Amino acid sequence: MADDPTEAEPADLTKEGQLEAERDEVLASVAAAKLDTLQEKVAWILNHYPKARDSDITLQIHFWEEFEPELGGGAVVQKEDLYTLTRLTSLSRARATLQNTYKLFQASPEVRAARGTLAEAEKIKAAEQQIDVPVFDVYADESGKTAKHLIVGSVWCLHPPELLKFRKDIAEWREQRGFKDELHFRDINSSNLAHYMSFADLMAERNTVFSFKAISVERSGLKSLDGALQELFFHLLVRGIEHEVQTGRGPLPRSLQLWKDLEEAGRDKLLMAALREKIQSVGTTRFAGGLTAEEFTATDSKGKTLIQIADLYTSSINRVLNGEGKDSPKDQFARYFLGKVGMPEGPRESEQVGDMSIHISL
Repeated sequence: MADDPTEAEPADLTKEGQLEAERDEVLASVAAAKLDTLQEKVAWILNHYPKARDSDITLQIHFWEEFEPELGGGAVVQKEDLYTLTRLTSLSRARATLQNTYKLFQASPEVRAARGTLAEAEKIKAAEQQIDVPVFDVYADESGKTAKHLIVGSVWCLHPPELLKFRKDIAEWREQRGFKDELHFRDINSSNLAHYMSFADLMAERNTVFSFKAISVERSGLKSLDGALQELFFHLLVRGIEHEVQTGRGPLPRSLQLWKDLEEAGRDKLLMAALREKIQSVGTTRFAGGLTAEEFTATDSKGKTLIQIADLYTSSINRVLNGEGKDSPKDQFARYFLGKVGMPEGPRESEQVGDMSIHISL
């Protein structure tokens, strides 16, 4: 019967599942810095510039600066260029879809309450009272689950515009090298080792953009692998934040988002939810409210260069800590890459080399 409520459930569930899939696709695009569509570009801006979530004018300014700098990147925009630059109405529609349909990159409670009820001037005034909080962007991977040392490694980026520039640099590097493959440690061999070595050189040139941090623990005696990984991720994030604050690279307040290579969907979802809750709590207590937890997402590394870099870094540490001192292409790359990111002698206990890398051994 048409009025039987049970008949509507499959359609509702399908719609809910479709929205969840679309939401995950948006987050995957953000993690990959995939910027092919207007919505993907708006999602990237909202993710990295929190104040844009409250103000469409701020969204428009950042959008022009990042994606249309030749016309909208200066202090003054020519009237005739307004016909070419992306219009506010288009950006507003994309922002509304992301916030209202997918429940991503939400505005502040005050602005959410105000939208649709206040005059535009009052909306802008409310948005201007919000604090624009920068972001800790962390990309992570894990290794050594069956070896002596269990390891979590991570790549940190604190300046969103540098990510866009890095994306272009990677594309140019690939074009110059004629290298189209994904970057995975497991795929390193004698025929592609030169490409991977060249990529390590490229990363060394970005030592002011990225920092590398890892944490490890001996696996013997651990009662729960999942529990140990959760603790490793947690301590890595907390110590990493302290490191960035102490060096002056990342003063608080900030928000933190974590992108992890997907291993097992169910387990990873629970891990990321638990981590986000713990970081949100420690942000209030240990960091006196100066840290908030944003997106904590496990996603397939395909097409996501920064997660692949986390794999190269973490696997290199695994090769040194858990290896047998061989001289295979993988061993050669591991030593070379770690040297390039500030660990010339490999991961040593509590070693910290400038702003480039830190290894914490528990």
